[in-house]
Amino acid sequence: MNLSLSCVIPAAATAVLWGLSVAATPSQAQSHVEASGNYVLRASTASAARLSDVSDVSDVSDAMHEEHGIRTASYTAVLNVTVLHASGGVLRNMPARVQVSARNMLGAEAGVDMREVAADNMVSYLGTYRLLPREVLDFQITAYPEGAHQAITLQFRDRLGWR
Repeated sequence: MNLSLSCVIPAAATAVLWGLSVAATPSQAQSHVEASGNYVLRASTASAARLSDVSDVSDVSDAMHEEHGIRTASYTAVLNVTVLHASGGVLRNMPARVQVSARNMLGAEAGVDMREVAADNMVSYLGTYRLLPREVLDFQITAYPEGAHQAITLQFRDRLGWR
């Protein structure tokens, strides 16, 4: 099945996270994907301090910081989640109920403050969390797509931070 990723994330988040994926090394921005049936769950993480480092989108990242309350402190990270539905070979962004759990290697819960971001008739889910330098977190993201009969779950291990 050929799938198009042309409408994945609302415009502001797309510009920032796309810029990070081009300009950043894997330890700075990381993307994760899980497909189940006709649904795709995508998650990206990035250090909030790195958002303003992407010169091509600095105006967008400044607006995101202001609009969504993302502090650019080195101890803050950003999680972006989108849910997509495959139909006719095209992926379409769709709303969902999203639950996020993140735990460090000692099992302590890292609270992820998630909120819905809607723009240009698309929706994504943006969250921030605190991290220690080079901290490893295990994420579990469960999405309940609107109108779907079952949830889709994405699990991954991530390490962000500064050296």
